[in-house]
Amino acid sequence: MHAEFINNKLHYFGDDKEYEFVFTDEKYHNYATLIIKPRHLKFIKNPNKITKEFIIEEWFARENEDRRLENNAKRRKKNNET
Repeated sequence: MHAEFINNKLHYFGDDKEYEFVFTDEKYHNYATLIIKPRHLKFIKNPNKITKEFIIEEWFARENEDRRLENNAKRRKKNNET
């Protein structure tokens, strides 16, 4: 798995370039609290009909879980302050 810039967009590739995808909007790369969901992804090449859920699990599971924990902790702290 790797990623590379092509025409000012970050393209993600599976092993042996078996699939290729991008974010639906490049601004998502700059979001600190975004939990990646299927609606954030767009396939460029997907001959094996890999699901977006599989992509999220392969590429973003750890980051999504970290974001979820951080977001929840911030929300709990904010709720306890009021």
